[in-house]
Amino acid sequence: MSIQGKKPRVTLQDVADVAGVNRVTASVALGRSPRGGTRVSEATRRRVLEVAHNLSYTPNVLAQALHNRRTHIVGYYAGYETLNASHPFAAAILNGLQRSCRRHQQDLLLFGSFERDSDADIYAALLGGKIDGLVMLPTPLSPALDKLYTSPLPIVGIANAHPAIPCVVVDDADGSRQIAAHLVRRGHRRILYRTHRERRTSVQRRLEAFCAAAGDHAMTVAVSQTDDDHRLTEAEIEMLTAARDRRPTAVVCWMDLCAHAVIAQCEALGLQVPADVAVVGFDGVPPVLPPARTLTTVSAPWTEVAMAAVDHLLALLRGDKAPPETVLPVTLHVGDTA
Repeated sequence: MSIQGKKPRVTLQDVADVAGVNRVTASVALGRSPRGGTRVSEATRRRVLEVAHNLSYTPNVLAQALHNRRTHIVGYYAGYETLNASHPFAAAILNGLQRSCRRHQQDLLLFGSFERDSDADIYAALLGGKIDGLVMLPTPLSPALDKLYTSPLPIVGIANAHPAIPCVVVDDADGSRQIAAHLVRRGHRRILYRTHRERRTSVQRRLEAFCAAAGDHAMTVAVSQTDDDHRLTEAEIEMLTAARDRRPTAVVCWMDLCAHAVIAQCEALGLQVPADVAVVGFDGVPPVLPPARTLTTVSAPWTEVAMAAVDHLLALLRGDKAPPETVLPVTLHVGDTA
C-alpha cells in the first residue's frame, strides 16, 4: 500500500512504455552497458532521455548495483576502536576517507563495532553486498579478522601492517629512532618507555626500534606494558618518584593521548616537565581540548594514510595490484616537553 498523496515511483518500464521501446532498449539509451549487442539510434536515445526527464525518472540504485555489480560505496571498519569523530585519531582517519571518496566519487559507509553480534554476524554484515570494498584498522582484538582476510571482499588495512592484506602505515621505526636521537642530544640516558599490552604491529615496531636505537646510544630503557594509557601504574609512580640519580629522566609514550595524561600526572606528583622529566609522544594528533603544553612528538600523516588506503582499494577493484605495504614518512616536532 502506498502512502496517501505520494506518487508511485516511476520505473524503467514506465519510461520504455511512454517512449514506445522495450525495457532493454530504454536501459541502453539511459547509459547502461548494452546487453546481447543491443544498440540504439541517436534519435531513439534522445526520445528515451526526453521521456525520462519529463517523467522525473530516477534509476533504482539497488537495481543499478545489481546490474553493474558495483555499489560505489567504500566501507570502513575499525573493529572495537572508536568511531567518535571528536577522537583525534578517528577524526584524522575519517577526514582522509571522506576526502578520497569525494575525489573518486564514491560514498562512504561506516561500520560500528558490532558489540552484540557474533563473528559470523559481523562477517555477514560486511560481505552483505552493501560495499564494493573495505578499509579497516586491523588489531588483535578486532572480531572476524581471520575470516575477512580470506574472503573475496577487497580489503586494505591502515596503521597496523598485516601480511594477508595490502596496508598503508606510517614509518613507526623511523619515528622511534628520531625520538631516541633527540633524547640523546638532550642528554637523557635513563628512559621509561610506556607501551600498550595489545600486540598491534605499530606498537611492536615503535617499541623494538626505540630499544634498538637506545642500545646504540648506551641508554637504559625500562619498558612498562599497560592496558590503561591514561593512568600511571604504581610501579611507574615508584620509578618516577625515586631519587634523582635513579629515576628516569624521560618518559616515551607510544601515543600522544598517553603522553598528555603522563604530563598531567607527573605534575600532580610534583615533577616539572621537562626540568625533572621529559615526555615524548607519537602520532601528532592533538587532544580534544587544546593542551597547555606543546608536546614533543612524532607527527604521522593519518589523513594521508586514509586517503592512500582508498586509492589502493579502488585500484584493487579495477583489477590492479596494490603494494603489500605502503609506508608514509613521519617527522619529529620538538615542543616544550622534551
